[in-house]
Amino acid sequence: MTKIIKRYSNRKLYDTEQSTYITLDEIQEMVKNGDDIRIIDNKSKDDITNVTLAQIIFEQEKSHKRLLPLSALRSIIQSGEDFVQQKFESPVKEFRDDVKRRAEAIAETPKAVREFLETTQRSLDEMQRRVDDRLRDSVDQLTHIPEMRADMVGLQNRIAALERAVNRIERSLHDIEPTRDATSRDPLRNVPGS
Repeated sequence: MTKIIKRYSNRKLYDTEQSTYITLDEIQEMVKNGDDIRIIDNKSKDDITNVTLAQIIFEQEKSHKRLLPLSALRSIIQSGEDFVQQKFESPVKEFRDDVKRRAEAIAETPKAVREFLETTQRSLDEMQRRVDDRLRDSVDQLTHIPEMRADMVGLQNRIAALERAVNRIERSLHDIEPTRDATSRDPLRNVPGS
C-alpha cells in the first residue's frame, strides 16, 4: 500500500498514515525499507515525490556522504534515461531472457515446472516494473536540482539582507543610547532628599 506524505507550504512533511510530521531522513529510511511512498504538495495536489527524493540525494551529496560517484552523476546528466537503461534495465532483461531460453528448452517438462517458470517470469516482470518506476523517478528528481539551488541562493540572499538590517538597527540603538554621567547629567542631583 502506498504511504501518502503531504508537504505544506512551510516545507514541513506530514505522514498521513502515522498522523505526525516527519523529516527527509525519515523519508529516506522509508525508501530504504522498501516502503512505497508518494509525496503530495498539499496546496497544488501535485505529486512531488521525484523532487523530494532528489532533494534527499542532493542533501547526501552536499554533506559529503557521496551517494553516487561523480562519474555516475555525469553519465546520468549526459545520457539521461540511456544511462539508467544500460546500468539497470539491461541486466534484468538479460536475466529474464536467459530464464525464457531455459524455459523454452524444457518446454516438454511436467506441468509443475512450467508453472514454476511462469511464476518466476511474472515475478521478474513485476521486479522490472518496480525498477523502471523507481529509476525513472530518480532521474526525474535529479533534473530539479537547479531549481532547488536557485531557491537556496534566494534564501541565502534574504538571510544576508536580514543580518544587515539587524546590524543597522543595533548600531542605531547604540548611537541613541544615553550615557550616564552621575555628576553632570543627573537631573535629580540638586533635589533635596535625593
